[in-house]
Amino acid sequence: MKKSVLAISIAMMGMLGACATMEGGSGEDIGRATMPANDGWAAAEGAVTGGSAAKPENDFTVTTRKELFDAVAKAGSAPSIIRIKGTINLSSDDSGRELTEKDYAVAPYNFDEYMKTYAPAKWNQKLEKGRPDRSLDGPQEEARLASVKKQRAQVTLKLASNTTLVGVGSDAKLVKGNVWIGPEAENVIIRNIAFEDAFDYFPGWDPGDSFKIDKSYPGCQDAYVDAGTGPQKCPGGRWNSEYDSISVNGGKRVWIDHNSFNDGNRPDKLFPPVYPFPHNEVTQKVQHHDGMIDVTNGANYVTVSYNVFKDHDKAMLIGGSDSSKLDPNKLKVTIHNNFFDNVGQRAPRVRFGQVHVYNNYFVGDAAGNDDPKLSAYENHLAVIKAKGDNNIFRQALGAGKDSAIYSEGNLFEIKNGGQAQAVGNMGGKVFFDAGSVVNGQPLKLDVSKPLSADVGWKPTLYGNNAVRPAAEVPAHVKAHAGPGKL
Repeated sequence: MKKSVLAISIAMMGMLGACATMEGGSGEDIGRATMPANDGWAAAEGAVTGGSAAKPENDFTVTTRKELFDAVAKAGSAPSIIRIKGTINLSSDDSGRELTEKDYAVAPYNFDEYMKTYAPAKWNQKLEKGRPDRSLDGPQEEARLASVKKQRAQVTLKLASNTTLVGVGSDAKLVKGNVWIGPEAENVIIRNIAFEDAFDYFPGWDPGDSFKIDKSYPGCQDAYVDAGTGPQKCPGGRWNSEYDSISVNGGKRVWIDHNSFNDGNRPDKLFPPVYPFPHNEVTQKVQHHDGMIDVTNGANYVTVSYNVFKDHDKAMLIGGSDSSKLDPNKLKVTIHNNFFDNVGQRAPRVRFGQVHVYNNYFVGDAAGNDDPKLSAYENHLAVIKAKGDNNIFRQALGAGKDSAIYSEGNLFEIKNGGQAQAVGNMGGKVFFDAGSVVNGQPLKLDVSKPLSADVGWKPTLYGNNAVRPAAEVPAHVKAHAGPGKL
């Protein structure tokens, strides 16, 4: 009798173990799933299988940062499935204690001292080639860079080839860190995970970013005279941060599907500008979050599908620099059936790539954008007075240098805005659209910055996701995008 009870107990444990791997609502083990055939650019060179062929010893369920990093190290580039269960904090030590600025800071770094050292009133008094010196030097910047290096080593998870990173159930989270897919990695799948708060404790101030000699600002001129007159009274300068939730940095054949991305309980609106006028416009907030998904440095063949991007400023950058030598003829990316909700810009902003953007749903509020009838100075004053709480919807699709965006059936709902915020010419020459709708009207491009519709290519990789009419997009995307919807 005892033997029979034991046998039954063992059998039941086996059944429970098997059930534990069935993350999908359909009963499918999504850890073993492969990307459907022809589902966007990721499929251009064949099947994206991730770790679906993993041997049992390379099929991991992890609940802590240590277990996660150990699993990645153990598997190497052999096919592996790494299942995230519950919440894993990438900014934690092996005991599970969360690490914060105090743990990463390298002396003599101190934010208040850093801020004072490079304050525009002091640093911007002399220009080089029409801008303040952008190469900061001195002990505070050296200590900041050392602190960044220390944090980066802790919070960056580098995935190898042939990996599937997947959430268990509907509540898997990766928080306070960065997933990195470098140039040595390909055939990677990331699904069913909520990414939150990729927080940089040590953002850097760039005094020359967006700097302008704009004489509508009182006292602004290129030569220093006194505290009230000179380049220190001109607008410009930005804080820049380090980490994306996912960085496809040279990797290829990557499928990012049914995830969500947000800034958690530390949105950048909690960190307003620290310098006085004219360096206190909303874009000069102390930015602690970078992108949600960035695709750069020669990355290629990526499909981003059924994700939710929410409450963030800069969502997705494809191509990091106009001067890149790695990006031409790369950066082939498909973005379909995603929900961009209260995202300010870069959804995506594209350089070089052939990017297919279709059946995505964009919801935002453009209040706070510049009024073309006002000067930059007047717009600056107006935005400060308005004190809007939204991420200003500046631009969804950005056509940058040598980009070739092919857009189909996207739907835009832009409060206090419209066509001007849907698509912007950011140094590009071409853009094609068919069937997209902005606030109930067909998408129309700004004729003052014309873009040719001859993008030089036409998508063929739709898989099971044929283009649907734009009017059907909101209901479909809201019902199916994000983790827990498989």
